[in-house]
Amino acid sequence: MIAAKLPAPNEPESSGLHSDLKFEVILNILQKYILREWSWTFIAVTLVLLVVMLGVTLGELLNDIAGGRLPPGLLGELIALKIPEVLNTILPLATFIAVIWGLGRLYRDQEMAVMRASGFSWTLMLRPLFNFVLPVAVIVMAIGLIVAPLAARTAQEKLEEAYRTASEWGLQTGQFHVLRDGNLVLYVEAVEKDGQTLKNVFIRQKKDGREQVWVAEKGYYWLNAQTGERFLTLENGQITEGGGDTLDFGMVHFSRNDLRVPDQERQRSAPDIEARSSVELMTSAGLVERAEFQWRISPALAIVILGLLAIPLAHSRPREGRGGRVLLGILLYLAYANLLYMSRSWVIDGAVPLVPGMWWVHAVFGISALYWLQRQGRKVGSG
Repeated sequence: MIAAKLPAPNEPESSGLHSDLKFEVILNILQKYILREWSWTFIAVTLVLLVVMLGVTLGELLNDIAGGRLPPGLLGELIALKIPEVLNTILPLATFIAVIWGLGRLYRDQEMAVMRASGFSWTLMLRPLFNFVLPVAVIVMAIGLIVAPLAARTAQEKLEEAYRTASEWGLQTGQFHVLRDGNLVLYVEAVEKDGQTLKNVFIRQKKDGREQVWVAEKGYYWLNAQTGERFLTLENGQITEGGGDTLDFGMVHFSRNDLRVPDQERQRSAPDIEARSSVELMTSAGLVERAEFQWRISPALAIVILGLLAIPLAHSRPREGRGGRVLLGILLYLAYANLLYMSRSWVIDGAVPLVPGMWWVHAVFGISALYWLQRQGRKVGSG
């Protein structure tokens, strides 16, 4: 009698479970591979954009320093305090380019075709996408709501302090400082240790075709906290005025006189709203404040929406280059950003109510992203 060996009743189920686990492992590997591709591209693009934007910022600051509107002693600190604002601007674009560029390489090298043949549908790409964009969006949200306003407020305080300190403005003793395209010349023989008191001051300025020469034994800077205007107070000196169409000259002696330095004024209205806390903006009823609050949230929302748009946008045919897709993506990003800028102005002007405010721009692009994903689903792996 021969006993036949029968298969165990649960053997087919174990085989199927093993197959499912193997497929799940493959999916995890592919998702991690895509996430790693995006992450490295994101870092590279962020560094490039950061260098470019800091270069632009440096040029603007140097121009303000040359015009006497900023103190040269604060150049390094002002650049560092500008970094949060710069990151808030470039990170949405860097995320968008990273997704498009990374997927474009997979399409170009036929790796996406292999993934699709293995059953990797476009919906499975959402998991690595959200793992990538959500942390970046949280970081940008923190920068926009907390870090950037704090940096702007710190920069404002440092500027206010610098207005009271002559040494921060690079006033070198024994040198002539030419301001206002030569219409104002300042000479200081010495600056005392407090950095504020000037000794033996000489000033020549041209105004309305006439020339004034100020000479004083002592002087110091002070700032009008309400108007933001800088003044140079001179003590124990004289003013000689003349020129123009006539040859008359006059001389006036004074014990104290205040000279406003117009080219070193600070425009306080622009940075004030940027330096205010997000809680104050959120609880305010003013249109400017509420528009600024919506503006601070917008980059984080844009990162998620642009990430969704990047998946169908990155789909390319065999042997199609990545440059065209990236260029199209940049144009789409510019349209998005410009609509946000215009919506912000419309809210401030009262042309658009606070609801929908700037939210309608995100809604339009978000719905477009979902529709494009659904329509292009079969092209990026659903079919």
